[in-house]
Amino acid sequence: MSDPGKVRTLKERFSLDLLTATVLERRGLERAEDAVYYLETDTVYQHSPLECDDVYTAIERITAAIEEGENILVFGDRDVDGITGSAILYRGLRKLGAGNVSVRLPEGDEPYGMTEDTVSEILEKGYTLVITVDNGISAVDEIRELEKHGIDVIVLDHHIPGDELPPAVAVFDPKVPGSGYAYDGLAGCAVAAKMIWALSFSQTPLWGSECIVLHAEPRNGSIRINAVRLENLIEIDRITEEILEGGGFSSEKDRLMDFLAVNLPIIVLDEETEKKMLRRAFGSGVDISLVDIRSKLEAVMPRAKNHSLFDLAMLSRAAKYSDGDKEIETLVSLFRSLSIHSYPSLSAEYDSLMQLAAIGTVADLMPMKDENRIIVKRGLRLLSEKPLMCLQSLLGRQNLAGKHINTRDISFYVAPVLNAAGRLGHPMDAFSLLVSENPDEADALTENLLSMNRQRQANEENALSLVRDKARESFEKLGGKFVIIADESVPRGLTGAIASKISKEYSVPAVVMAVVDNERVSASMRCSDNYDAKAFLSTFASLFDDYGGHRCAAGFSMPYENKDSVIRMMESVVSSMDKCAESGKEITADATIPPEYMTTGLWRLSALLEPYGQENEALRLYIKDATIADVTPPRPDQKMLRLLLRHGTYSWPAVWWNPHDAESYKKGMHVSVVFTPDVNYWRGQEKEQLSIVEMEAVRD
Repeated sequence: MSDPGKVRTLKERFSLDLLTATVLERRGLERAEDAVYYLETDTVYQHSPLECDDVYTAIERITAAIEEGENILVFGDRDVDGITGSAILYRGLRKLGAGNVSVRLPEGDEPYGMTEDTVSEILEKGYTLVITVDNGISAVDEIRELEKHGIDVIVLDHHIPGDELPPAVAVFDPKVPGSGYAYDGLAGCAVAAKMIWALSFSQTPLWGSECIVLHAEPRNGSIRINAVRLENLIEIDRITEEILEGGGFSSEKDRLMDFLAVNLPIIVLDEETEKKMLRRAFGSGVDISLVDIRSKLEAVMPRAKNHSLFDLAMLSRAAKYSDGDKEIETLVSLFRSLSIHSYPSLSAEYDSLMQLAAIGTVADLMPMKDENRIIVKRGLRLLSEKPLMCLQSLLGRQNLAGKHINTRDISFYVAPVLNAAGRLGHPMDAFSLLVSENPDEADALTENLLSMNRQRQANEENALSLVRDKARESFEKLGGKFVIIADESVPRGLTGAIASKISKEYSVPAVVMAVVDNERVSASMRCSDNYDAKAFLSTFASLFDDYGGHRCAAGFSMPYENKDSVIRMMESVVSSMDKCAESGKEITADATIPPEYMTTGLWRLSALLEPYGQENEALRLYIKDATIADVTPPRPDQKMLRLLLRHGTYSWPAVWWNPHDAESYKKGMHVSVVFTPDVNYWRGQEKEQLSIVEMEAVRD
């Protein structure tokens, strides 16, 4: 049930319709500041990486390495997150002038992360700076060895740290307690992108800058003055004082003067107006120097011309995301935006990296919350409208060129192709595509990856067929609550894919272990977001060499001799569990739709809720009594039922994949339907349709 008071607040504050406000409230949107991630797409609304103290140390060390022409190694991971993160860092470092940058990803059957062999290779090749991407937070011993030999390491990761942090020069991992970063749900590729933004910021005059943003406004017999102090565009202090006009000395005046008298630029909009207010507050004898941004603002935002700050506050949504005074919040937002958009490296050029960050974030099953929503929204928009040259061939071959690309397209048609290279032991082939600047080369690399993906699919089906009996036996043995498999026929690179398919097939968590040369075990766990894979594996951490992951996807490696013990322990834990809620999961809907609401507005609501993914499932709506205006029975080779559903004024095309009792639904029947507003893309045309989740006949 929704809270009518909270719904009304959202509706009025953000000028939303009742249905949109209701759905957002039911999805947990309670704080006004979180609305920004639904209503905005500009990267200016992302958190600043400069909130993390270690980022300053990383900037200093990387800048020195670039200036001195040092040999820099980017050490990534073989999955899509690691590959896109490595490509982002490589592209960014090259753009910043680094001439000697190499990239190393685990090849063949090499394990995840740094190893003793990796350390030996780094020492042998003479690198002086190593930057990890999507790994490194658990490589305590390896990084200690590198540092002992004078090789500096910077860790860019997003995995949960262990009891001890690696002795690196700098660690930028939002999951490290006390890191200072505002959100801990970033993918590794997003952490890499943030690092490049921070480095780019350090190359602009904004680096190290401090200023005060000020606005004064008249009240009844007083002047209210708001001032916000910024350092590197991050708020570090603020003050609000009301000063009586014509009054003498006061504590309010003293506090405000102390705040302002720090020899910093004071930023305002409309200098003369603000000076008049200050004279009324302090008297004509006080002269405060102000910096007017009006002309610069109008140059980049022509619609601001002839509008006062009050007018702009009424037009802008920025002030609505905070409970502070609208005018000062608007001015701070305008100043930040103006500053960032004045430098292409912080805006347009950084935007291009969002395409790769969006792919990696979706592929790594990151929650579609907080700034991940802006990263993915921005990246998907650019992939749809102006994709990077290196991706154009892949998008074209996957029939995505010119389409409004969504997270489902990434999950089904882009990520698996890039992932195939890593699963077959050749992640550098995917990396090479993502950094290619030559169309012919990109075409050839794309064809190579598509071929690998076909091979990966064949290998996957073959391996899956070999373990199906074991999966069924485990499912039955564990009371229909879990599947645990260990098999030598499973390739190390396919454990995740097979675990995912088994988990979906049985609707329970699945662990799949690959046995490598009777010496090592490499394993993956997959489950729905009703279960916590990382938390489950943590129970057995003492027997693992390494483990990590997220709520829905995790993995581990261990010596072969620990295999039987781990399986027995897992089975013991599962036997004491209640049956997992994944099985027979109840179908729920965001709202019940009356006939008069059955309009294209539902698709606008769906677009607002995108991008969809973990912790933000696709919009589901319920209609109680629709009429089947027409039905097209599926062909024998199809698993899809096409219908025309009438509810209210209009009839809507609908599609139902894998329907049950398909032959029982006839023209003229009355049905209740749970559906998702979807778009059918065919031959360059997009048309609204209903994607049916569940349907049943209405009983008389």
